[in-house]
Amino acid sequence: MEFLHKYKKFFILGLIVLSLTMMAFTGRNNYEQGVIRSSVGFVLSGGQTMFANIGNWFADRFDFLRNMNNLHAENIRLQFENDRIQIELDRMLHLDEENRMLAEMMHLYRHYADYATIGANIIARDTTNWHDTFTIDRGRNDGIAINMAVLAPGGLAGRISAVGFNYAVVTPLLEDTSAVASQSLRTGGWGVVQGDINLSSHGLLRMNYIDMDADLAIGDEIITSNTSAIFPPGIRIGEITELGQTAGGMRYAVVSPSVDFSRLSAVLIITDEFEFEFLGE
Repeated sequence: MEFLHKYKKFFILGLIVLSLTMMAFTGRNNYEQGVIRSSVGFVLSGGQTMFANIGNWFADRFDFLRNMNNLHAENIRLQFENDRIQIELDRMLHLDEENRMLAEMMHLYRHYADYATIGANIIARDTTNWHDTFTIDRGRNDGIAINMAVLAPGGLAGRISAVGFNYAVVTPLLEDTSAVASQSLRTGGWGVVQGDINLSSHGLLRMNYIDMDADLAIGDEIITSNTSAIFPPGIRIGEITELGQTAGGMRYAVVSPSVDFSRLSAVLIITDEFEFEFLGE
């Protein structure tokens, strides 16, 4: 007791120093732990943010690729659908064209009911020119003979120029070897309609040997004449689009044919026989 009383001041001073030391140590530890905790938290927070951004980037890329695949698949589906619709449209147009041709052929049958006729399909064309000869699927075994008149929607198309057992060759009016006695439906003005090498490339015919006194005018309908021994009279040939006179004073006319030769797929042959009459130059 005397010892404690004697050294009381020193004892108290020691407790104060010890307390301050412990407080300082504890504060340092708390500070260091706070610094470490803050540093770790910063690193972890930054890492979490980085990984979150990377994850979001990959997610965006995945969504983008998935959307692209979906768009590609949809585009393919739409292309198939468009192709299907186009095929169906082409089929309907083809059927519509066939129906139109059948209707026109039926009209031909009825219009020329006084003649013996037979229908035929065009199976080949001369590749040298769009208006040159073409081949039909009727021949000698069907009663087809050379020089029979060939009709098409619109009027006269040409004549049979060669015959095989099951096929025949047609020389159309536009060929420069063709010639047919013709006249104006309005006045009876006479001439010879021929294929012309210069006009045929424009799908036109030339009417020659016109009488100087013949009454012809632009717009006149030209038909086969009753003077022809090849073609029956009254078959429509075309319409006058131009009138002129050669340097030698001969009259001529340009005729637009009533048959659209570029669209022919079927024809009608008049099987009544006529004697051949060549009316060329």
